[in-house]
Amino acid sequence: MKKNILVFLFSSLIATGAFAQDDLLKQLQAETPPPKNEPVLATFKGNKIINIQTNETVKKKNLDIRINHLFGNIGRESGGSFHNLYGFDQSQDIRIGAHYGITDRLMTGFSRSKRQENLELLLKFKALEQTTNHKVPIGITLYGNTTYSTKASELVQKDLHRITYFGEIIVTRKFSPKFSMGIAAGYLHRNVVGPNDENDNINLSGGFRWKFTPSASFIVDYSHTLGREKFKELNDVFDVAGAGIEIETGGHVFSVMFTNASGILENDFLVNTDDNWEKGGIKFSFIISRMFKSVSYTHLTLPTSDLV
Repeated sequence: MKKNILVFLFSSLIATGAFAQDDLLKQLQAETPPPKNEPVLATFKGNKIINIQTNETVKKKNLDIRINHLFGNIGRESGGSFHNLYGFDQSQDIRIGAHYGITDRLMTGFSRSKRQENLELLLKFKALEQTTNHKVPIGITLYGNTTYSTKASELVQKDLHRITYFGEIIVTRKFSPKFSMGIAAGYLHRNVVGPNDENDNINLSGGFRWKFTPSASFIVDYSHTLGREKFKELNDVFDVAGAGIEIETGGHVFSVMFTNASGILENDFLVNTDDNWEKGGIKFSFIISRMFKSVSYTHLTLPTSDLV
């Protein structure tokens, strides 16, 4: 009899505990709010990885001044030597640009680059943003620019010949606070080209950012322009690859990179890169970015974390 009572009491205790635990779990789930549907921040730290565009835009009413510098070739087979300090005495291209945030998702910009003496006007728009609750797993960004070259050329017969157009769709994902990746498909149109060349070109690109310390990241990207192989007999052209280190220092983002790109703008390097990594056609490059932020004295927002 006593044994049956003990069994009954023990069974009742287990059942009561199970029901209590279930009620407590339901209460906790009811009190815990679901993850917020907020945009993922800082997928990348700049508007470019090395050569290719990212999804990032300048925040509303902020101004980003960016200086890109591309030096000469390092390898001896491609012109590098002690006399030109392996390319450091040479300046292959320089771009000075100002990017302004019209909204948090729409950015415009203007720049001037040395190599083709291009004046550039650009727009970038975040059409879709990755969210922290994973309801939107990727970001989709649209980018486009127009360039006008002031460089003297035998091909130029009128001002329209100096203009090129580039448009791109960029797909990105931040997999973790340390790793982000992006792929892109672009279309380039040049109003005038030389013989045996094409006005319209399509390119595919990809790259990633891996953050290995709280303030430093390893960055890599690669671009391929479809159909350029058939012009190699007349003018060697190569895919563009880059690798480097990105360093965050307060309001600055400083990137130190190596690439075989012959220019800084997509309108140039996607179709004109004639240097090859295998032959030492590698150039040292860097980007300095300084952000000038709009400050509201009635409402100050603390900086958010870099977490997904």
